[in-house]
Amino acid sequence: MSMMGRFVQVSPDRLKQIIDDPSGVEELFVSDQAAKAMPNFMGAMKGLEGRAPKMLAASMAAMPPELRERLAQSLKNLGIDPDALARGEGGDDLAKLMTERMQALGLRLPGQPPASGGGAQASGKGASISLDKAWHGVHYLLCGKVQPGADLASQVVMGGTEVGDDLGYGPARYFDVDEVAAIATELSRPNLEAEMMARWDPDQMTQIGIYPAGFEPDDDQWLMKAFRELRQFYVDASAAKLAVVTCLE
Repeated sequence: MSMMGRFVQVSPDRLKQIIDDPSGVEELFVSDQAAKAMPNFMGAMKGLEGRAPKMLAASMAAMPPELRERLAQSLKNLGIDPDALARGEGGDDLAKLMTERMQALGLRLPGQPPASGGGAQASGKGASISLDKAWHGVHYLLCGKVQPGADLASQVVMGGTEVGDDLGYGPARYFDVDEVAAIATELSRPNLEAEMMARWDPDQMTQIGIYPAGFEPDDDQWLMKAFRELRQFYVDASAAKLAVVTCLE
């Protein structure tokens, strides 16, 4: 039960459609490969119902307090009791929630007839990238903060304008074409990587709760690799005059 940082390039027209009707925003983060793998994943989840609540509770315990409280509230909004998870209860509720989200996206469970109309990639969707569990470490190295602030560097990973319903770790967020261009410029500053490395302190980052915690001395290479991939993603989006939609999942 991990939090992954996901980013998707979208055309300005597609972004406008999402802003006007946010119900389709979650579809942006479902790839064809994920759709094909989802039935097998759900089959595995069925066998993990007894362990999944404690796994999620343990993952939440390692999160920074702000993120943990936000996730707990999101779970409550979805009808999941965080205290019950810590007791090892709620596996059925988790499985039901995942099934409902799959059906809302038009994905098919084993034994179900194909859904009508759902599952196809919407037009205007471009390249996507996942920072996996490196998202919070990259955010911290960019700005030295646990949470996003007003400065542009702290907005890159965790900022943006919220759109749509809570996806589990908060709503999706977006950057329009002009904001993407500004971020691409910021990430391309000559001294930025040196500034980021000056903030690298695995003990301090673990102490203040930077996810996923427990950083090793050489994890700076992992985080900087993720940063460079994200920088290229934004540079490419800016060159193509595309917007970006992001979420934690």
